[in-house]
Amino acid sequence: MNGVVAAHQQVAIVVVLYFAALGIWGLVLALIRRPFGSAYRGALIIGFVLGVVQALIGMSLFLTGLRPRDDLHYLYGLSVIVALPLVQQYISTRRWSRVLTYGLASLFIMGLGIRAITTGGA
Repeated sequence: MNGVVAAHQQVAIVVVLYFAALGIWGLVLALIRRPFGSAYRGALIIGFVLGVVQALIGMSLFLTGLRPRDDLHYLYGLSVIVALPLVQQYISTRRWSRVLTYGLASLFIMGLGIRAITTGGA
């Protein structure tokens, strides 16, 4: 089981770093006034899938009886997954810069990931 715990911890770090990179990328795209392109969209989808994989690893730990130090860990983990679909739903009827919105949302998700790490325990 230590291998699964280690995988959960490592993927958490990857999620944080990945969304940090997505956030910076989105802000740069917004700053130079580039459109919301397929490369950035694909990268966001990869980030979402990464969050789902992390949740599946976490659920396997839960099913084997391992629990986080703080129950808020579940809230932060779930928030990482639902944040991008909520942003998509929210901005679908607005005329905001999509790359700026997703860039800021990615930085927010990075923060959620950091909080999930701090509440998970080891």
